Amino acid sequence: MRLFIFLSILSFCSLGLQATTPSISEIKQQPIKIVIQEAEKLYNNAIYEEAYYYYQALSEMKKKPSAQDLYRLGKTALIAKKYDICQETLAPLLSKSKRFPLIHYEYASALKYTGQYVLASQHFQSYLNANQNEQNNDYIKLAQMHLNICQKALKEQENTSAWFFDALAKEQTEEETTYRALTQASKYKISLIECQTSKGTCIKKVYPDNTIEPLQNSVGNPIFNSCAPHIAPDGETVYFAQQEMGKTEYQIFTGKMTSNGEIEDIKKLGSGVNRAGFSSTHPTIGLTSKGQQILYFASTLPGSKGGYDIWYAVKTLDGQFTMAYNLGTRVNGEGDDITPFYYQNDGELYFSSEKPRGYGGLDVYKMTGEKKRWLQATAQHLESPVNSTANDFHFKKTAQGKGHFSSDRNGKKEAIIKYKKNIGA
Repeated sequence: MRLFIFLSILSFCSLGLQATTPSISEIKQQPIKIVIQEAEKLYNNAIYEEAYYYYQALSEMKKKPSAQDLYRLGKTALIAKKYDICQETLAPLLSKSKRFPLIHYEYASALKYTGQYVLASQHFQSYLNANQNEQNNDYIKLAQMHLNICQKALKEQENTSAWFFDALAKEQTEEETTYRALTQASKYKISLIECQTSKGTCIKKVYPDNTIEPLQNSVGNPIFNSCAPHIAPDGETVYFAQQEMGKTEYQIFTGKMTSNGEIEDIKKLGSGVNRAGFSSTHPTIGLTSKGQQILYFASTLPGSKGGYDIWYAVKTLDGQFTMAYNLGTRVNGEGDDITPFYYQNDGELYFSSEKPRGYGGLDVYKMTGEKKRWLQATAQHLESPVNSTANDFHFKKTAQGKGHFSSDRNGKKEAIIKYKKNIGA
């Protein structure tokens, strides 16, 4: 059995990523024959994430959905990251593994991504036992890899009580407000932070005592959806992403921070980084050994292997950036690779990815080097307690053994987590 690579675009619009999903209620208003035809068309063309919504609608429209309908609902729910629905739908069909050969693998994957490592291990093992004699089954290697990850995660869970986490103080006071992407402090001792509200996303300034205040220009206005602020190594040059009026794509801008934390002289980066019809976001600046500035960022530019890939562009002597280059397969995978951060002191690039060898959701990875000159053959997966079965992203290292990142672990509202102890990153 040959491996199908499932490409999935994260539905985190708030991360500076764009995504639209069909409305199940609108789908249900169509004649059932049309819904069946569209569901089968999407499924047969491997457009699984969108197919999920049609099979979910069918399960509500039909009095008694067929086993095939339910299996396809469960399979597409896995791709759409609806893990609870995947488990609920596939569980009654596990005895039909001859008809649906991948069902134990898919069910185990949903269990793994919700942290049920013991059950996931059992079903990955069941899949391996049933298919051990197949020579050309690419899923066997994947199942063994996931099984090893589950067993490793179980061992690490025993030690997580030794780690101490603090939610960053004073930044979660408003009920409908989410903060993320906290920057390092500028030379004026003021940091920047992304603020998501029901009205949109904006950037605010953070004082040393964690007091948060709005910015006064367009960057501080939620209707412009400004996000992902980054303060460059010079302590005053600011990079961020923003949607232009009437457009859904994100573009990267730069400006200068004043002594009171405002951003002035805002300019959009050139066509080497920003291109019409494609999104560029999550900027971070790293310096080479020769002092050359490298902009790393996430983008959907042509040549991306997944939805979003990590790209880089070099700042020239005239202050412009060169054409962007894809960081390649050492960093980028078939899913989304986002929120890069370059830690200058150790020459480390951190980013979050949907790579299948992670614990689930977005996991944090690390590479050491610069541009395309990396020491590792593949990106290093950070272990627990940084990574979890939830989404872990916007990792920022501020000193040896210190830093912070965003996570929605334990079923809680997304928060910025600040770690006290050396995490080995």
